[in-house]
Amino acid sequence: MRLPRSAQLLLLAGLALPCALPAAAAAPPADRSGQAERGLASVIPAAQLTGVDPRANSVFSSTLPKGATARVTNTRNNRSTIVLVQDRIPAPRPGHVLAVSQRVADLLGMPRNGVATVKVAPLAVPQPDGTVRLGTGTGLAGRRAFVPAPPHGR
Repeated sequence: MRLPRSAQLLLLAGLALPCALPAAAAAPPADRSGQAERGLASVIPAAQLTGVDPRANSVFSSTLPKGATARVTNTRNNRSTIVLVQDRIPAPRPGHVLAVSQRVADLLGMPRNGVATVKVAPLAVPQPDGTVRLGTGTGLAGRRAFVPAPPHGR
């Protein structure tokens, strides 16, 4: 979409109001319910893992919030691993629930094309109020836990 000339000039001058531009498609809100889901997982190319160790059990999720932990199971071979959500996928492809590091792909035995159907069972899902909701992967789904701050001096 092309902006009108007046909007282009305002942008160049740094005077554009946030409402002057069309809104980009926002990612859906994070799912903090702790419910399991199924979908596709794909491997993140190492070049795109800025600031994330490719050898870590890291994933990017289309639904879970940053900081959540989950048990991910490859439905084809039943191999599973525990992962940490590093961030959200800003614009996931339809049906994709995770983008995984190469290490996670190896642990799950994902095929060479780097795409597999997975079950994602959240273990701990951070809530906006500072508590943690226990997910279906724990067997204690729906309960809340409070994580205290570490004592001062440590």
